[in-house]
Amino acid sequence: MCTTTRYKLQGPPGGFSRQICFEKYIRKEGGKLIMAKRRGNGEGTIYKRQDGTWAGQVSIGYDPVTGKLKRKSFYGKTRKEVADKMAKALQEVSSGTYVEPVQTTIGEWLDKWLTGYKKGQLKPSTYESYETLINVHIKPGLGKIPIAKLQANMLQSFYNEKLEKGRADGKGGLSTRMVRYLHAIIRQALQQAVKEGLLPRNVADATSPPTVKNKQMRPLTEDELLKFFEAAKEDRLFAAYVLAATTGLRRGELLGLCWDCIDIENGVITVQRQLLVLKDGLTLEETTKSKSGMRSIVLTDDAIRELKAHRKRQAQEKLRAGEAYQDHGLVFCKEDGTPLDPREFTKRFQRHLEKAGLPKVRLHDLRHTHASLLLARGVHPKVVQERLGHSSITMTLDLYSHLTPGLQEAAAATLNGLLSKEKSHAKTQGNR
Repeated sequence: MCTTTRYKLQGPPGGFSRQICFEKYIRKEGGKLIMAKRRGNGEGTIYKRQDGTWAGQVSIGYDPVTGKLKRKSFYGKTRKEVADKMAKALQEVSSGTYVEPVQTTIGEWLDKWLTGYKKGQLKPSTYESYETLINVHIKPGLGKIPIAKLQANMLQSFYNEKLEKGRADGKGGLSTRMVRYLHAIIRQALQQAVKEGLLPRNVADATSPPTVKNKQMRPLTEDELLKFFEAAKEDRLFAAYVLAATTGLRRGELLGLCWDCIDIENGVITVQRQLLVLKDGLTLEETTKSKSGMRSIVLTDDAIRELKAHRKRQAQEKLRAGEAYQDHGLVFCKEDGTPLDPREFTKRFQRHLEKAGLPKVRLHDLRHTHASLLLARGVHPKVVQERLGHSSITMTLDLYSHLTPGLQEAAAATLNGLLSKEKSHAKTQGNR
């Protein structure tokens, strides 16, 4: 039991000009009266509660609205535990890194961050991608955790689980690229929370997201490509397959290509749009995947010939459809002028592969086929990079150098006999 006694000390005659008052806390313990331990310098107020635990308070600054002093309470089983918590808080207040705990959850903050900070900055397709990944993957796994309590080990466990069994359909784990994408979204959102003073640091920086492993590519060989062309030559979209293999266009770029971007007389196309599958339907977006994706590509003779034939066929389809034709200016579209569904176009491509007796590969592998054929013919990687729209030549070399092992032998062959030439040169000099 604790009691409080107030004492008044009188100064000596002619001494103190005023009374001195102080409080002395006395605790009964085994019949003795003991003075309570004085708190340490700068600790704030620390006291023992009736249930035997300890509590303390420190000032953490002033409320910017009311101007009143704000105090923070700490609790612990021992006096030292409380004192340590208070000392840490005071140190953070002094260094400007103290952040008041908030009850906002990860899910609530992601919603606020996405609509408040990213909606006007991201392309519609990228925004929709962020929204889907947040709702399908991040919020179910982390959404209910208060943002102030999120720890690096929680994030790491989340990444590991997604790699192992993260697919929404329950069929295994997500790819390393997708988990890395989730990490990028989470890190951006937490970084904004740090800027706003909701967090002292970004715990995502203390994690180890997986290294991206590129999907196994399977480009067609030259013979396989010719077999495919033979199987697909009667398709009204034959020119699309030829263009994909001879320009390296991505699927969205190919199906978003418009006639106003083709200079057929000079044999050049300009890539500046892409057809995307969004939740509201098919959308023709006036941007490419990246800045380097907006590019001009010189066409082959085969591509020019097939494009001319395709344009003539499309003009006939337009005449037959009459007013029912919806002209969007698309090079490759349905017979009524409406956009092709990219997923259906891929299935169409794979049916021709099956007809030709070829392995089932992705439509994107025609892009890889284009790159590997150019490199095998000794075309400089910088030219290949520009045709593909890669952001750097490093990316091109990392993706395709293993597909052309013969280039290593060719490179070595250029230096064959180097020492023999040196000896021959020395002998000639000696004879002089």
